[in-house]
Amino acid sequence: MVDARILNTAAALNAAVISLAAETPISRISVADVTRAAEINRATFYSHHTSPSALLAQVLTRDLEQIRVTDNEERALGAREPSDITRQSVVNSVRHVNRFREIYRLALTDASDGTTHHVLSAQFYGSCLTHLRDSVPAGRIPGDIELVAAYVANGIVGTIEAAVASDSWDEDGLTELLMAMLPPWWDAS
Repeated sequence: MVDARILNTAAALNAAVISLAAETPISRISVADVTRAAEINRATFYSHHTSPSALLAQVLTRDLEQIRVTDNEERALGAREPSDITRQSVVNSVRHVNRFREIYRLALTDASDGTTHHVLSAQFYGSCLTHLRDSVPAGRIPGDIELVAAYVANGIVGTIEAAVASDSWDEDGLTELLMAMLPPWWDAS
């Protein structure tokens, strides 16, 4: 059983970094800012994380990872159409971005920090690679599986970057655009 103090510290750190990163690019947030907002000391912070960027990456990754787990479980069950599972994953990913939109808006346009870009890229690459390996017949993939996964994942990230930077955020429109951009063989059996 995990000590309640550890859980409380983690929750305070998570809440602090989310709140701060929604107002200031993560590259400009110091450990002192986070510890002050979380009401903990620096030693406690460093016993859990190496930097505010690492803390933010962990928070965002944990949320995105749940989308990947759900997608994998749904595909393993085989009870739903693959295209419906893909759509739900895209919807959930766009909802994630919307939930943390101010963080992404500030961070993805901050040339001095690549934390959020890396988080999105790594998660979507991992999801795409798993999907290609487990759900798409090899003969349908038009080349090296890792290159194809990187192309699709980073196309999604680039689209998200442009969408959060624009003045016309449209969650449904972004979902439809991302679905339309997936290759036609993505969910083909």
